[in-house]
Amino acid sequence: MGVMKKELFNLIRKHHYGISIYTEEIFERRCQEEIIRSDEDQSSFVYLEFDFDSIRKALETDESNHQFWEIFMSALAKNNRGSDIIGFLENESGIGMLLLDSKLEGWKRICGRIEQTAKDYNFSTINPILQTIVKPIVYPACIKDLNQ
Repeated sequence: MGVMKKELFNLIRKHHYGISIYTEEIFERRCQEEIIRSDEDQSSFVYLEFDFDSIRKALETDESNHQFWEIFMSALAKNNRGSDIIGFLENESGIGMLLLDSKLEGWKRICGRIEQTAKDYNFSTINPILQTIVKPIVYPACIKDLNQ
C-alpha cells in the first residue's frame, strides 16, 4: 500500500470520517460511466485531481502535507454530498473527485469548504494549492472548448 494511501485511510479511521475512496480501477470505470450518463442526460460534472507529489512539493514539509490532507478529509466529511465520488488516480499518484451534476460552482463549493476548514486549523497556505495545483475540468464544457 502506498504511503499516502495508508495515511489517508489512517485519517479516515482516526476521525471516523464517513468517506469512501474507490480503487483506481473502480474510479476510472466510474469516470467512464459518468461521461456516458452525462452525454445521455445532457448533464455536466466536474472532474478534479489532487496530485500527491505536486501538493507535497508546494507545501515543503511532511507536517504541512499531513495537515493539508487532514483539512481536506475533514472538509469533505463535514458536508459530503452523497453523489460526490472520490477515488485514487492511476498508480495511486493522487486523489480524483467527480462532482456529479455540477458545474464550476461545484468546485467553488468544495474550495470554500476546504478554505473554511483551513481557517479553523489556522493553515494559511491552502489557497495557493487550490488555485494553482488543482485544475477543475467541467464536462462537457471541456469538449466544447476543444472543438472551438
